[in-house]
Amino acid sequence: MIEDLRMSSAGVALAKTRKMKRSARSLATQNGLAYTVSDPAELRLLQAERSEEVYPILLEEILKLGYERTFILAADFETGEIVPTASVNCSVAYLQRFRSSLFATGNRIVDLLHSQEPSMVSDSSLHHRALYCYPIVFNNVRPCWEAQRERRSSSCLAVDNAYLKRKLRIDEQVCVACNMRAYAGLVAVELSRRETDVAELGSLINLANRYLSRLFKVEHYYNNMTDMETSIAQLQKVMQSMTDPVILTDNHYRVMVQNKAAERFFKVPESNVTEGFVRAVELDTLLFSAALSSMTVSGEERSRDLTLVDAYEGEEILFEAVCTPTFGRDRQPLGVVSVLRDVTDLRRADQELRANYDKLRQAEEAVRQDRDRLNLVIENVGDPILVCDNAARFVLLDPLARDLFGSESDSLRDELRVKNHARFAAYISTFTFGFELRASTQVKLFDPSTKTESEYDVRSEKVFDERGLVSYTVTILRDLSALRRIEQLKAEQRMMEIEKFAAAGRLAATIAHEVNNPMEAIKNAVYLFAEYTAPEHEEVTDILRGEAERVARIVRQMLGLYRSNEQLKEININTLIEDTLLLLNRQLQNSNVKVVTQLDDLPSAIVAADQWRQVFSNLVVNARDAMFGGGTLTVRTHHLRADSQGRGRIVITIADTGQGIRSDLMPILFEPFVTTKGEKGAGLGLWIVQGVVANHAGKIRLRSKVGSGTIVRIAIPLTR
Repeated sequence: MIEDLRMSSAGVALAKTRKMKRSARSLATQNGLAYTVSDPAELRLLQAERSEEVYPILLEEILKLGYERTFILAADFETGEIVPTASVNCSVAYLQRFRSSLFATGNRIVDLLHSQEPSMVSDSSLHHRALYCYPIVFNNVRPCWEAQRERRSSSCLAVDNAYLKRKLRIDEQVCVACNMRAYAGLVAVELSRRETDVAELGSLINLANRYLSRLFKVEHYYNNMTDMETSIAQLQKVMQSMTDPVILTDNHYRVMVQNKAAERFFKVPESNVTEGFVRAVELDTLLFSAALSSMTVSGEERSRDLTLVDAYEGEEILFEAVCTPTFGRDRQPLGVVSVLRDVTDLRRADQELRANYDKLRQAEEAVRQDRDRLNLVIENVGDPILVCDNAARFVLLDPLARDLFGSESDSLRDELRVKNHARFAAYISTFTFGFELRASTQVKLFDPSTKTESEYDVRSEKVFDERGLVSYTVTILRDLSALRRIEQLKAEQRMMEIEKFAAAGRLAATIAHEVNNPMEAIKNAVYLFAEYTAPEHEEVTDILRGEAERVARIVRQMLGLYRSNEQLKEININTLIEDTLLLLNRQLQNSNVKVVTQLDDLPSAIVAADQWRQVFSNLVVNARDAMFGGGTLTVRTHHLRADSQGRGRIVITIADTGQGIRSDLMPILFEPFVTTKGEKGAGLGLWIVQGVVANHAGKIRLRSKVGSGTIVRIAIPLTR
């Protein structure tokens, strides 16, 4: 397309030149000229191909007419000077006399140039003979092609100069229509003293000026065409070097020019073409035409996203199509220039950026939540917390710390807070600039609310930056007076418990003393009742006698409360468990409790049998009470062989499927008067169990889960 434009421009210029030469032959007869077509001077001027050849031909023809001395002055519009440009039989010194300026006043030559009227100049200081001065300027009776196209012939400089429609201004010799800078000059011919007829000379100069005007215009077009070809070549280089597809389409959206990058999507190669490749190109052309038509019809969009298929790679590529309409001089649309910018990676990067931005926002939200939680924790901690920078200045204070030290923004602080600040500053400065990583000491500070002095336990630690320098210090103050008050309260509570235990002991001793006498009578009655018991009921009688003896021993133990006088003896733990289960069998059956025993072969242990019967009885009764609607009671025993130190152990496990024990009761479960049975329980069962196990150097562990049950595990060592 560009080559066609170039050839057409050259053809137009050549045709105009030939037409000018054909029409120039009739110029002699126009405007009353004396020359005819056959004149040799006209033929020589007609043969001139450049404007530079006109002046030499004109001087030679003037010389042939018999004029010995002639010179031509030209106006330089850049410098504003009038300088000699061609001459015949004129010395340099003679020509220098006529150098002048376009703006010189009182100069006859300059005045004639401005007036554009041929005239004879008499003798003066510049010359001795008369001069025939003929001003020449770019002119033509027909407007230039640009003025004709725009239908503004009045704006053509050549027509204005030809008809002298306005006063000639040499400094404004630029055509408005074609932007061509004209020429202006003056032909001066020295006359003999008696010569006055210069009509033939004037006709010759006028004819030469017309030829010069046409050649000057042709050269202007030629220069414009050359510049245009250079610009086209440069634009071609730029367009072909662009990595983005560039397409020039006409008003019917047909591709006129495209660069190599665009040919990848819209041109089918001449060889090695598959059907899929052709379809991909056709699809790209259809998509591009549809997008271009949509943008053109809307009249508002200048860019839009367009997805094309790379026929070579078979991949979809996302483009941003930027379209710009082109217009002629008459503002009529000529086509559209489209630039397709590959934004596939940009869109992918944009999506990744948005995803990372969302992640950053989520991380920021998580950090904000962590910060809020940390602030909430700091504000609700019962101890003052202070954060200082590497210059030992306060950075963060929780509410309790602000009560002690006040805020840095407070212009006025009371005396107690000033003293607190001074005492703490002395400590924190020493710690910050010291070598310890953490420190702990005691500092006395004033409580501004109570006006009292309290001792605080101060614990500080350093926070380092990436260079290993101290950036912050964190300090926690703990009021020791409050802790001491708490310890005092605990001691008082323990004293009250001791008093309660002493009272309980006294009460137990009183009860035991009162119960001891009836128990002796019961023992005697059981002894006498055994003589009248049938042999098949002797087992029950033995149990009754044994339990009566045990109650008597318990009564005797209650007299000493914590002092046990029972003798230790060697007995099998399984026997004690079986006796306890036999004694409580009827109660367990009535409560719908299923008993499962897994008793291992155990060696005999030296224990207080009655105390362990009480332990097993308490644990079994507690398990029964925990299973309201029935359940399973599992009792297991296991013998752990001797370890490297020669010690063996017996492990007893009692598990139920009852309601379990609340977690808040677990830490205090073995304390006296703690019960889960409400008013039905005294809260001494597990306390007694723990005392018995501890007296035998054993260990007891209890695990429970609400709704699942409770497991009690007792381990007692074997002693010989």
